[in-house]
Amino acid sequence: MYLGIDIGFYQLKAIGNGRGACFPSHAVRARRSLESLGADEAIILEYDDGKYMVGREAVRKGNGARKETPDWIESREYLMLFHAALSEITEATQANMSVVTGLPISDVARDKATLKGRLMGVHVFTREGRHRQRITVDAVRIVPQGWGAVLSQLFDERGSVVREEFARQKVGVLDIGGHNVQYLSVEGLSDLPMESHSTEHGAWDVVRDVRTFFNAEHPGLAHLSDHQIMDAAIAGEVYDGQARIDLAPVVKPIMRDIGEEIVDTAGQYWGVGAATFRSILVCGGGAYLWGEHIQRAFPQATVLNSPEYANAQGYHNFAVYLAQKEQRRG
Repeated sequence: MYLGIDIGFYQLKAIGNGRGACFPSHAVRARRSLESLGADEAIILEYDDGKYMVGREAVRKGNGARKETPDWIESREYLMLFHAALSEITEATQANMSVVTGLPISDVARDKATLKGRLMGVHVFTREGRHRQRITVDAVRIVPQGWGAVLSQLFDERGSVVREEFARQKVGVLDIGGHNVQYLSVEGLSDLPMESHSTEHGAWDVVRDVRTFFNAEHPGLAHLSDHQIMDAAIAGEVYDGQARIDLAPVVKPIMRDIGEEIVDTAGQYWGVGAATFRSILVCGGGAYLWGEHIQRAFPQATVLNSPEYANAQGYHNFAVYLAQKEQRRG
């Protein structure tokens, strides 16, 4: 099996085995509702020391600090998210998996070996209601984030090249996540280090401003988790009891400031109007917030379909391509 997985600070996205998975990047000890009339879609993993909820139910019923530092990849929570993704992709009790994933451009050189060591090998876990699963990851490839967007356009799901022009053209990627914005420059299918950078500004800056607003004006909403505040910011509204709170006056100024910063920073790295780039691919969950702003500044920019999945889809397609390449060598 082949897995493309993008574990972001806000959400995990994964593609593999003809399936997709997307859920908040959060894991806490399991807490059961005393009664629930809704469908139980909780992801609950069982380990020797107890049960843990992962994803949306962990946000709703759990607590715990949101991770936002590079050493997160060494945490137990990170592996739980990985195991939850594996359980979404397959119910097989035993399987072998080839994995492609990514790291922020600024972290690849430092953390690549650490992450590969964590993902390679045997992973044993049990998803509640199923038999124990034993998944052996026998191949791991780690690429800079943003490369997934290029790979999603270069290869199809069968690992075949479908856009040969990408091998000749200069392509830029703006990958806007919760914590980072990746500015990737690719030419001749090689990234250009002098034009590829990562900055620590993204959608979580919006969350911080909204939380400050809640603390000052609506203290009853201050207990909401960062993931819940992010959902409210995207929706543009939230309720304090029965009172609807319009978040546009809070969200729009910070969104405008971040959008201008993204465009200005891209101009610094890539030149005025990014004139040497034939295409600029916009991906990541932040594409929904700033895609139109970027397209006004760069007419050659395209917001990819389902931009939050672009990296995961590209990683998956690349994993298939690498496997086929290895088979041809054999």
